Amino acid sequence: MPNDKKYWKSLSEYQDEGASRPMKENEFIDGATEEFGLSNLSPISRKKFIALLSASTAFAMAGCSNYKDRGEIVPYSKKPENVTPGVANYYASTCNGCSQSCGILIKTREGRPIKVDGNPDHPINRGKICAKGQAGILNLYDPYRLRAPQYGTASGRLEDLSWQIADAEVIKKLEESVKSGKEIAIVAHSIYSPTTKKVLDDFSAKYPTTKIYTYDILNDENRKHAWSKSYGTTNLPVIEWEKAKVILALEADFLGTDGMTVEQTRKYADGRDIMKSKEFNRLYSVEGTMSLTGANADYRLCLSPDAQLEFVLVLIDEISKKIGIINALPLSGSLKSFMNKYLLDENIINHLIEDLLKNHGQSIVYAGNILSEEIHVAVNYLNEILGNAKLYHPNQTLTSLVTLTEPKEFENLVGKMRSGNVGVVIHFDTNPVYHFPIDFGYEQAMKFVPLIVSLVETDNETSRLSNFVLPINHAFESWGDYQIRTGIYSFQQPVIAPLYNTRQKESILLTWISGKDSYKDTIYHEYLMNRWQKELFPSLDRKVDFKSFWYSSLHDGVVEYDRAAKNNYSFNKGSLSSIALMQSTSGFTVALTESYFMGDGRFTNNGWLQELPHPVSKIVWDNYAAISPKSAKDLNIENNDLVEIKISDRKAMLPIFLQPGQADNLISIALGYGRRNAGPIGTDVGVNGNLLLSKESIAASRILQGAVIRKVEGKHELVSTQEHHSLDDEFVKDLHHKRKIIQEGTLGKYEKNPNFLHEEKHELFNIAKTVEYNGVKWAMAIDLNKCTGCNVCVAGCNVENNIPVVGKEQVGKGREMQWIRIDRYYSGTNENPSLSHQPMLCQHCDNAPCENVCPVVATNHSPDGLNQMVYNRCVGTKYCSNNCPYKVRRFNFFNWRDNLADGYYEEEPISLSHNPEVTIRSRGVMEKCTFCIQRIMEARQHATEQGKVLVGTDVKTACEEACPASAIIFGDMNDPGSEISKYRKHELGYHVLEEVNAKPNVTYLARLRNVNEEKTA
Repeated sequence: MPNDKKYWKSLSEYQDEGASRPMKENEFIDGATEEFGLSNLSPISRKKFIALLSASTAFAMAGCSNYKDRGEIVPYSKKPENVTPGVANYYASTCNGCSQSCGILIKTREGRPIKVDGNPDHPINRGKICAKGQAGILNLYDPYRLRAPQYGTASGRLEDLSWQIADAEVIKKLEESVKSGKEIAIVAHSIYSPTTKKVLDDFSAKYPTTKIYTYDILNDENRKHAWSKSYGTTNLPVIEWEKAKVILALEADFLGTDGMTVEQTRKYADGRDIMKSKEFNRLYSVEGTMSLTGANADYRLCLSPDAQLEFVLVLIDEISKKIGIINALPLSGSLKSFMNKYLLDENIINHLIEDLLKNHGQSIVYAGNILSEEIHVAVNYLNEILGNAKLYHPNQTLTSLVTLTEPKEFENLVGKMRSGNVGVVIHFDTNPVYHFPIDFGYEQAMKFVPLIVSLVETDNETSRLSNFVLPINHAFESWGDYQIRTGIYSFQQPVIAPLYNTRQKESILLTWISGKDSYKDTIYHEYLMNRWQKELFPSLDRKVDFKSFWYSSLHDGVVEYDRAAKNNYSFNKGSLSSIALMQSTSGFTVALTESYFMGDGRFTNNGWLQELPHPVSKIVWDNYAAISPKSAKDLNIENNDLVEIKISDRKAMLPIFLQPGQADNLISIALGYGRRNAGPIGTDVGVNGNLLLSKESIAASRILQGAVIRKVEGKHELVSTQEHHSLDDEFVKDLHHKRKIIQEGTLGKYEKNPNFLHEEKHELFNIAKTVEYNGVKWAMAIDLNKCTGCNVCVAGCNVENNIPVVGKEQVGKGREMQWIRIDRYYSGTNENPSLSHQPMLCQHCDNAPCENVCPVVATNHSPDGLNQMVYNRCVGTKYCSNNCPYKVRRFNFFNWRDNLADGYYEEEPISLSHNPEVTIRSRGVMEKCTFCIQRIMEARQHATEQGKVLVGTDVKTACEEACPASAIIFGDMNDPGSEISKYRKHELGYHVLEEVNAKPNVTYLARLRNVNEEKTA
């Protein structure tokens, strides 16, 4: 039974508009083949080259010694025993890019960190990390990092000074504040390190007028408050997602941005294992903003977030009736009237209710952190009556070391600052001027404080207004410990000496506690060890001495301990009394969502992340106001139009993007953009959505109602990569279906007929003699049932293979250089389409069309089945790219590192991030995926040294290693017992454009949707 869906990539293609045709007819859009503009290529002098080489050597010699050296950095002239030139070392640590605190392994070469991957021994992320964790290494080498302490002059300029002077001046002001009774305010983010919390407590004891304020603009406080009301604790449960047979996500992107996404993706994908198809889970998503989770749902209902509470209430009422309990919650109408009101599919909702009841104790209902506290309380109750507490881990909970400060307390702080009652404000690696709503008046209040100190890695909006700007170490230059979950401690260790004259932020506070001349490089390391030895180690009851425990813990990066107490989840029905339906308001609803790659704005100067396409819209280098096509038509606006969005007296101006599947009268805006002072890459990219927040909403729901939207003059071009490198053309309608690019079915169809995919398959013949490959032959399989389209594989490939950043303008010309792209296809209607993802990379074809047309044999075939590139042969004819049916080759139109932002990526520290095993490609050269040939060669060398035969499991490609869902399988297809052989022979395995007979070595496993067959038949 063939797949009869119609697939489309964009609204213009869906509506068959001419705008989508140029990208199908031409390899590149208009202007992409214009003259190179040689004046834009800045020359590099011999003097500059020697200077850069010297700087690189100096930095490379700043390697961190073995952790057994007690944390003291030794000169490279005293060669550490564990550093061998040309051989990589790996160190376990913890990622601090977000609240997940994943365990990581940092790969170093000659003392330089060059790659980050997940720590396979860490019980939470199990060797996987997100795109921010992969690309975050670029932040270490960011030329925009502060290099020395600075102070603000009367003219407003920042000038360098010594640490000794800075320490003396700050300590003097701290002592004066205590003596005069003025408050010392420390403004921090959430604290996940127990030892950092101890440092803050010690600081408060030394300076008694100190008060600690904590905030996160992207927080989970509504869930925590609701859990506290429901169960009497703010420690949220650890959900065992892998045991859930049915998942209902309510405006919750748990595969993208909501919660412990790496762990959640891994566990969700466990329930989509095609080798265990009878154990497939089923995912329902009810949302207004098209998210990564909604894109992967078996069923998706389009519902505005301001209607979510009403939906949960009618769901509870219907389920209560069916299981025979009294519903004590308020109700405004029946399920039937609700479905009619919001035009929801009755069959899907009835099937949802049936599934939840049938899978009692084996389902989970999960509300997004963007939703209100009342919704979370209602969801807690819904899970309670469904028996879903069985899926809460019996021994582990998410820990809360500190409670975020209430908005009222920040209001009081601003008032005290204005009245002169605050003597010192210390920004502990925070940026409240950017994050805080304007009506707090925080920026203006800073003018009334005698001393403002910012402890930051890079200059930001807040540090520009500070008296002292003190540079802090990057995480890879720092010590630390983390506890985000009971039963687990994670450790952080430096893998490189500080590149600049910086200090760890905890060391700065310890120096101010002990006195101005007390600083030494090991001050925090000693403090950390002493605390563990005296306070934490004894409670673990280990049968070894502390030193052995300490070194072992640093080596592993994690310590697990038994927590005998069982979690007792007893629901408090009194919490339901706070639930009441809100009166509907006129105007649009605004959803302020978390950016997939910018976080809270801390990654805006990271070009790799700016150039990662949004998983759904595929837009790069921008945020935007996503709106439904119907609402856009009503407002007479279209893509790229500028609109003003106003809520009360707060407003923001953004470009419009018409998003299929968006709820009507809903505007979705990603936060983390619009930085005014982020560096050459991130400054003025996008719009700051925080401008729409009020001071009340900083710790409340990010769903804002009553917005007015109006079109203003002008346009802002949004650049999307989705229609770049298209596999189709205007002469072949519905090519995605007819040429079997996307292959899908249902679980029921597969169980009835496992070979349904190949019923119309034709045998292909080859005129030439088939080449036999003896020994290892490399191949890849991609399981589309597990792939979520998250882009982590793209980020991992970027880092491993030195992929350059080209910038928004060049991406607009189709010149992005990423070796992997995630093609996104819609099917169905634009009101509520289904989505399909397909990673596309070089297929390493046995009959590769690119090889036949290269006049200099720069692209050829290796004895182990790789389609390889010889860069120094390539003369840039681009014939290979023209002849590639998969459009996966990338041409270097420029020396990209010199071309972007006045050569920003050629500045001295950036080169230290490069993988020395991968050639930096020059202008005029073609490149593409190599199946990580450098890793294959390394594995072959190790096998030879050990006298072993190379086997497929010896190699993991960067994309395979990075994928949180384990959707990518790589290995030796000639080994009949290998995992890759099993996937290649699977009934759902197919090759894209198989009729071309290129004989690709990448096999895709068709996606199965776990839907009700009665509904889809």
